[in-house]
Amino acid sequence: MNLDPELYSIRPRPLDSLKAFFTKTLPQLGWGKSGAEEVVLDIGCGPGGNTMQLVLPLFPQLKKIFAIDLLPNMLEFAKTNNSHPKIEYSVGDIEEWFTVEKWQGQITKIVSIHCFQWLKDKKKGFYNVHQLLETGGGAAIAFYADSSVYKSILEVKKKPKWKDFFQDVNDYVSDGYIYKHDCLHYKKMVEEIGFHVLHCTEERKIDTLSSDEEYRSFFASICVLTSHVPLHLKEEFKDDFFDEMLKENGRGENGLPLYGSKLIEIVVKKK
Repeated sequence: MNLDPELYSIRPRPLDSLKAFFTKTLPQLGWGKSGAEEVVLDIGCGPGGNTMQLVLPLFPQLKKIFAIDLLPNMLEFAKTNNSHPKIEYSVGDIEEWFTVEKWQGQITKIVSIHCFQWLKDKKKGFYNVHQLLETGGGAAIAFYADSSVYKSILEVKKKPKWKDFFQDVNDYVSDGYIYKHDCLHYKKMVEEIGFHVLHCTEERKIDTLSSDEEYRSFFASICVLTSHVPLHLKEEFKDDFFDEMLKENGRGENGLPLYGSKLIEIVVKKK
């Protein structure tokens, strides 16, 4: 997988649907209010914008945030543009235990934003989260069960002018989308691992983006097909992907482009 951190970061603030999870839901569940010193792991931090804007402010008594991502280019961007004395960025993969085992049983809180939909083995990811937490520690994980991005990827992938570029390319369309896994599916999964579930919801979200250019760049950045298109055709591909996304989502009353998704939010505690 190869994603473009600069395109991703063209959107300077988190999606409203995600912001509500951190500013309303988690504080209502007591996150950030215990007064205890927190050691936090941010899984799939990307270019670090959400780590800075959502995760960092949530914990007044913060000792450290270890922020990991699979993609070194994302981490380089994060270190340059979203650095903070209490954030340490490093390469890590929650599906590969050897990359995170140094924190076994030492983490008080784990957050993961729009990462788990990429995992091939989500149960393994949740199991490793369980192993990393100290007893009584908590995890808050938000990921897409359904997204217009997935349908748009599948549609543009089969267009005659593009399909030859994507032979044998993993499109990373989530198994949750393909098999229509719902919140109860993941609730059962984490309970079998040994978590106590505090919050588990799935909700259709509609976000409004500020301009066509922000929309075009942001969603091209999270389409894994983009990096497989030759440079001289990349802008044309972004236009086609934008058109496909717009066909799926439409525009709001103000004319701005909309983005629809089904977001699963899970908050758990290690017994």
